[in-house]
Amino acid sequence: MHGPSQKCQIPIRTDAGRLFYPLAALYGAVAAPLSVVAMTGGGWPPGLIGAGHGREMFFGFALALVGGYLLGPLSRRWLLALAGLWLAARIAAVMLPVSLPGQLLSSLFALILGALVIPRFRNARKWRNKAVMPLLGAIIMLPLIWLSGIRMPLAELGVLLFASLMLFMGGRLIAPAAAGAFRERGLFLDARVQPRLESWLLLLLGAAVVALAAPVTGIVPGTLMLVAGLVATIRLLRWRLWYCRRSDLWAAGLGYGWVALGLAVLGTTLLLHGTGQRPVLHLVTVGGVGTLASAVMARQHYQRQWKRPPPAMLMLGTMGLMAVAALSRLAADTVLDVRVEALWLAAAAWSASLVWLAMHLLLDVRDPE
Repeated sequence: MHGPSQKCQIPIRTDAGRLFYPLAALYGAVAAPLSVVAMTGGGWPPGLIGAGHGREMFFGFALALVGGYLLGPLSRRWLLALAGLWLAARIAAVMLPVSLPGQLLSSLFALILGALVIPRFRNARKWRNKAVMPLLGAIIMLPLIWLSGIRMPLAELGVLLFASLMLFMGGRLIAPAAAGAFRERGLFLDARVQPRLESWLLLLLGAAVVALAAPVTGIVPGTLMLVAGLVATIRLLRWRLWYCRRSDLWAAGLGYGWVALGLAVLGTTLLLHGTGQRPVLHLVTVGGVGTLASAVMARQHYQRQWKRPPPAMLMLGTMGLMAVAALSRLAADTVLDVRVEALWLAAAAWSASLVWLAMHLLLDVRDPE
């Protein structure tokens, strides 16, 4: 008798981004207006009141992005189980934040995600690639630290950790894509990954995380963040993306620039005031993470599915809508007379951008030939 065919023995594997990217986009689109309802006195949903909206930005939207980017191909059973756990964690955290599921499921998802993705960097040859291990480890531990109640500037730490990850991911996306765009025009891009600047960024931001978590004066982490923001800006300018006729590279570059600007401004406020200014965090989270994450999701999806860049209108729309969202969110915390209107404008622009992205990811919308 013949055994089962080899084809039947191989489980069907699906790239994690095919599921986690649309989930991240749709969840981000829904969570934003619900957060405004909670913040403007609606009192519902309870998990988005106060610091809850920031927690869901990190543990919901951003961790889904990490899963889609780093998990790679998984069996459908594993992928659906992880996505189901992530979704259950989000529902519990938003609707029943003080319940046992609301407290534990986010940490459980983060730990499983870390166990699956962190060991993959163990055999990396370059220390810059291995440095992703402690960075991801710190991100994975954020839900546990939040749960423990340890007194730390968790919002600032979360922003700093995800800013570090986005600068790493963004650099690894922009460098080869920009080199290819230059080559298509008969030009040569000498500054690609820029390993020295990437090394400085990893060292500066790693030291800033330690300094921010330790009971030291704000001068130390502030200086480190300011310098990191300047280094990131120099790296971005050396890519000369204005020579590239590619909207996906412009979007990634703009998101990278938002992160660099946010780090520099946050560092400056720490130097001047000794403490972080919460409104400044939205330059990184909304402008930086929102724009750069959208560019990463769109580019990776279209490269894997169609071997081509994402539609130009999608990327141009992302750049504009996320800029409106970031500036409106900043205005909501600095111009109190228009706080409610600015919050709703920010939520509308953010949600419109992510719904637009999710539609492209789910329907495989392409530019006409």
